[in-house]
Amino acid sequence: MESESIAMDNPNIAREEVVVNLENGLHLVPCSKIAEVARTYDCEIRIFKGDAAVDAKALFDLMTLRAEQGTHLYLEAEGPQADEA
Repeated sequence: MESESIAMDNPNIAREEVVVNLENGLHLVPCSKIAEVARTYDCEIRIFKGDAAVDAKALFDLMTLRAEQGTHLYLEAEGPQADEA
């Protein structure tokens, strides 16, 4: 995924915009990897697609995004390890 930083107002919140560049979008394998990596950070991580927001640590939630190639997603992490996440 390609990313572009978004300005941060709160030092405990990190935001990033990404574009899904996988040919098959976010299917089971990439969603599984995202959830696995997200669980290693001590912070809440949410992924937004339009008005929908999901917990990045929950595989099923990620699958509901139905993010196809070219989809713009917004990631938001809040907590002690937000910047690292």
